Amino acid sequence: MKIKSIILISISFLLIINSISLSAFENLKFKTENSPLDFEEDIIDMINQINENLVFSYLENLVSFGPRYTGTDNCEKSAEYIYSVFENIGLDVKYHNWKFSKFESRNVVGILKGFDTSSDAIIIICAHYDTVKDSPGANDDGSGVAALLAIAEILSSYSLRHDIYFIAFSGEEVGTYGSFTYARDAYNSGDNIYAVLNMDIIGGAQTEYGGKIIRFSNTERSSWIVEFASNISEKYLNLIDLFIEDIPNYRGADNQAFVDYGYDGVWIAEHDPCIGGHSPNDNLTNINSTYLAKVTKLLLAILAEMAYREIEIQVIIKTPYEGRGYFFNRSIIPLGLGRLNYWSIRGITLLFGRAMVSCEAISKEDVKFVIFCIDDNFIFWDNTPPYEWKIQGKYLPLIGRHKLKVFAYTYSGKCATDEMDIIAFLLSYQYGRL
Repeated sequence: MKIKSIILISISFLLIINSISLSAFENLKFKTENSPLDFEEDIIDMINQINENLVFSYLENLVSFGPRYTGTDNCEKSAEYIYSVFENIGLDVKYHNWKFSKFESRNVVGILKGFDTSSDAIIIICAHYDTVKDSPGANDDGSGVAALLAIAEILSSYSLRHDIYFIAFSGEEVGTYGSFTYARDAYNSGDNIYAVLNMDIIGGAQTEYGGKIIRFSNTERSSWIVEFASNISEKYLNLIDLFIEDIPNYRGADNQAFVDYGYDGVWIAEHDPCIGGHSPNDNLTNINSTYLAKVTKLLLAILAEMAYREIEIQVIIKTPYEGRGYFFNRSIIPLGLGRLNYWSIRGITLLFGRAMVSCEAISKEDVKFVIFCIDDNFIFWDNTPPYEWKIQGKYLPLIGRHKLKVFAYTYSGKCATDEMDIIAFLLSYQYGRL
């Protein structure tokens, strides 16, 4: 009799423990040991949680503040609203305060930590919450912020490999100052930003064709993001019905600041023209909520797939630093070119007299070698870390504006690249004769 009682008590105890365990982990839907097939099922579950009402409700709340010109009370209240959303869904949230030119404001950052403690890679998905002075900014860029908040809400219940930063920038309409100061500060802190997905004007579609297209504007260094995203759009085409159009880079969007500081980033925007852009007519009546929900679903899938996959190899230029002037290999001054966002020189590096480049290759495989190039021309290779090279011309002195590029290769054929824009006045060169 005593044995039966002990058995019954033990079973009851185990059931209670099991119930507690299930309750504690019911919100952690994604399991780190999922196979690719199981992970695809998780992605489909994520996509199906996005609906028009979810995204549009966030957009309505943001637009209710009225015009959100940088530095105004409406802009500040919008930042507080975005902060509260990130906080309520359980993200680590912080303000990134900035001052630039005559403006002062703050970006809002929500962080979803990844489960892989060996990875320091950060994936940023972002939008800007400020507007021009007289616009409610429903599409430019309330649509991007609404998608940002909806994606954050869904993903906050999952665990992915790499850290995801959900960032709402201010200062975009006055010179992309919010994103510039953030990218500059992140670079100076040594953040390993793997990719930037910038959503800006994604809520309008007036044609059947436009309702099936989302545009990715990019530089050559960021083209891999477009290829990756296109593969994901094809993978979930039957579920989302949205294609990606690859178009040339546009310098006036928030992703450009990150590109200027040596990171990869794309501007994501609708295909059809923005109705009422930069005017009082940029209101909710011009939003195509069906299209906005489709774009949100696709960006969620792209982000989740990217944040889950292992990064096989990276190469990062460590020195010289972006945006600084060097004299005989000594950093002497920050160049301070933040106002020149359309000149392609905000993160440029000035080299005078003599300069060394060093880079780090990150790979779980052995690195075969690192190749150093100027303007896509092979000049030097190094197979022993630390990977370094005295920057110089090949047949002539290196004078003027150039692109410094590095390539890292593994024995299995994997490759990664990084690059830096430089203005050089370097008299040394590899060969004395043509």
